[in-house]
Amino acid sequence: MLFTNLVQANLKTRTLGQQIEYYTRLESTNSEAWEIINEGAQSGALVVTDNQFQGKGRADRTWSAAPDKSLTFSLLLFPELDAHLSGWLPILSGVAVHQALQSFHTDISLKWPNDLILDGKKVGGILCESKVKGNQLSQVVIGMGLNVNETLDDFDAGLQTTATSMHIQSEKFYQRERILAEILNHMEPLIEGLPHNVDQIQSLWEDACGHFNSEVRFHQGDEMVEGIFTALGEGGSAVLDLNGIEKSFHSGQIG
Repeated sequence: MLFTNLVQANLKTRTLGQQIEYYTRLESTNSEAWEIINEGAQSGALVVTDNQFQGKGRADRTWSAAPDKSLTFSLLLFPELDAHLSGWLPILSGVAVHQALQSFHTDISLKWPNDLILDGKKVGGILCESKVKGNQLSQVVIGMGLNVNETLDDFDAGLQTTATSMHIQSEKFYQRERILAEILNHMEPLIEGLPHNVDQIQSLWEDACGHFNSEVRFHQGDEMVEGIFTALGEGGSAVLDLNGIEKSFHSGQIG
């Protein structure tokens, strides 16, 4: 398969992407990644599709992707790491994308916990799902959607003011296979370095964060919390300054 060959020709990894399951059309790469565990998939296996038509977002939302223009993939890992490290997976994934896209002269910013922002608009997102056995992460799926070659017409009218793509920003078209390989090249050392590189991951993420030391609104259940985002906390949590009192949040969404 041409797509698979082009990805692997640009890989510098030892495990990530060495096994690729490619589909021309698929409901959800995350769902398929969980399925192939039962078929003997190895750690580092990649599920990728040209047309994901029922992608998963956070909080049961869906992620829309334009066929043959976006990059939608999921990575399967058997990391055998302490379960408390699960919150760092979307964080390090964002760092890997940030580093990789700099090779394509695209400077994204990161929005806690899993949004990728370009020119103030959403260009991608990350969804990490994990299964814990005892106190260890036994199985992890890291899913990503990245808008690469979409034009404005590819977005519904309601998304045109909030979403963008690498092409819209630069007026260039990109080889998605090269972008995918570059993301995996940057992701592998970050994963392999856990747990010893958590401080480094935190520093890299904070440097790329687009709302650091800024006021944010935070949805937690039915409650809206407002405060100043000051740092990443333990386990990749968000630390907010709420009227002079610092508090950590492990889930939710900053708006």
